[in-house]
Amino acid sequence: MLRYQRHGNMLRLKKSPKKRIAPDIMSILAGIDIGTNTLRLLIADVKGKYSFKEIRSERRITRLGEGLIENGRLMPSAEERTIFVLKEFGEILKGYPVEALAAVATSAVREAENGREFVDKIKVETDFDVEVISGEEEARRTFLGVVAGLNNKNGSLLIIDIGGGSTEFIVSRNAEVLNTISTGMGVVKLTEEFIKSDPVSDRELEGLRNAIEKEVKGLKDSLNSPANAAFVGTAGTITTLAAIDQNLTLYNPLRINNYVIKKKSVDRIFDNLKSMTIEERLNMPALEKGREDLIIAGTAIVLSVMEKFGFSEMTVCDYGLREGIVIDLYNKKYSN
Repeated sequence: MLRYQRHGNMLRLKKSPKKRIAPDIMSILAGIDIGTNTLRLLIADVKGKYSFKEIRSERRITRLGEGLIENGRLMPSAEERTIFVLKEFGEILKGYPVEALAAVATSAVREAENGREFVDKIKVETDFDVEVISGEEEARRTFLGVVAGLNNKNGSLLIIDIGGGSTEFIVSRNAEVLNTISTGMGVVKLTEEFIKSDPVSDRELEGLRNAIEKEVKGLKDSLNSPANAAFVGTAGTITTLAAIDQNLTLYNPLRINNYVIKKKSVDRIFDNLKSMTIEERLNMPALEKGREDLIIAGTAIVLSVMEKFGFSEMTVCDYGLREGIVIDLYNKKYSN
């Protein structure tokens, strides 16, 4: 029924108050991903489950998980680097009308003996409340981010998220999760354990690839991935491979997101990288500083999965956990 209100000598249509329905609401939200190698910030204007407009994004490599595999603890220097960046993120956030913020920590913090102490320290020094999430929860939120960034969300997908301390595998069909597995493979862990020489030696490469193949071997049956699934990859290793394959001198998300890279290209890149010194890799414009030592282990994971599952190509997604954190926050905020 239409309702009117008098305004002077005129009648105007009286607008009924809108119900608080998520798809019609725009909300400025922020997410922080405290990873084993990289810290990421996203401020976004979110309108729906998979609909948002990026307002600002930041990424800093702090190598929080440095030395964790040897000591079992987060190192003071790594904690200091990370808190310094979190304070920087805090200053950035002050410049935007952010309605809600979610900050999550992943593999390094959940595995470290002093992980809870570090979370408490972050609260004291930055006032951020950090949630330490499980590998399965990390996979779930990563999926939300990846699906938001893909041109083709439908059909069967096998999604891989290669992180510094863990690698998550997600099987989906028509934008619904069927299965997830979080593994202990991480590029920081693998690099510190197996790669000591510069350039990497043949013996080190053999040990690295054997360890990865042992981990990947049982995944195919456990995941129950459909035979016709498309392969999708996210996170730093994979976006770096896309940048290298296109000879990008500046990182351009529009050129990265939904880029399809062939296995033969990954093979070629790996052959080139493993023969280079770290200094030579640093001179590659497409290779972000802070990944020059980790790219070997990350590329070895990609190749092992492609070989084991029979994939000839991979779709690259620039969206991941950071975007999923914001989407998940939106869904919880407006679930009622």
